Amino acid sequence: MIEILNLENIIPMEMLYSLGPDAVRAVMQSVVAGARDHWIQLASKEFHTSRTEYIAGIQEVDWRDESTAVISLVGILPNILESGMDTMYMHEVMLRPGAKGVHDSLDGGRYRAIPFRHRTPGSGAHGAPMGSALEKVLGPEGAKQLGRDVYRAAKKLTAYHSDPYSKNKKDERLDTSKITRRGKQVIVPKIQSYHASDPYKGMIREEKTYKNKTQSQYMTFRTIAVGPDDKPRGGSPWVRPKSDGRFLARQVSEYVATRLAPQAFSAYVAGLKV
Repeated sequence: MIEILNLENIIPMEMLYSLGPDAVRAVMQSVVAGARDHWIQLASKEFHTSRTEYIAGIQEVDWRDESTAVISLVGILPNILESGMDTMYMHEVMLRPGAKGVHDSLDGGRYRAIPFRHRTPGSGAHGAPMGSALEKVLGPEGAKQLGRDVYRAAKKLTAYHSDPYSKNKKDERLDTSKITRRGKQVIVPKIQSYHASDPYKGMIREEKTYKNKTQSQYMTFRTIAVGPDDKPRGGSPWVRPKSDGRFLARQVSEYVATRLAPQAFSAYVAGLKV
């Protein structure tokens, strides 16, 4: 959260008194609007696949009173990106007893299906584009080519319109062993050797209609599970490594103090002289 108080912390108080409350309010409005715009610009440059969700977390200016304005950052992911996070063992978070989507297994363990959305090659900013998960394995160009191969096969799938877990339909999940390029099989590797499958096996195509337009989205589902002893099942545990924060709010505060507020004040005074 950025909290911008009155400008006397930045501009000499005697100057503020000489301007009067209307002038101070005008400068304040210019400063806080510019601060939010600058925050969005920084986020657009700093983030890629997470850009849209981070920017959506930057709230509109909240005027608490005539001299106090607050711009908040809300949401779990935006705040993780902003402030960083220690190493997280995902089974401890996602498989808490009673958590939404958690099911009990017959032996007393717990499991949950986690959806992953895959962006189509060359589309917008939501999710990771097909192929990108294997960039470290195949290199940038190899990953892009694989993404095109996966997409070409996936868009031929019969679309789900309801429960993707339904077992009464056939041939609606992607079989990556059947993907070909110029008549030859395309090998889709695993991200890690201990993974049960490659990241695109079992992909489904969902159709959603918005007014008169129908769009497809592509999803895979992976299961995270623990046994009755709460130890992870299926090889290595799901771990989100420690991440450093980007601290864009701090950069915006510094920008306000050193550049934005003085410039807004100077522009206002210059306008009075015209």
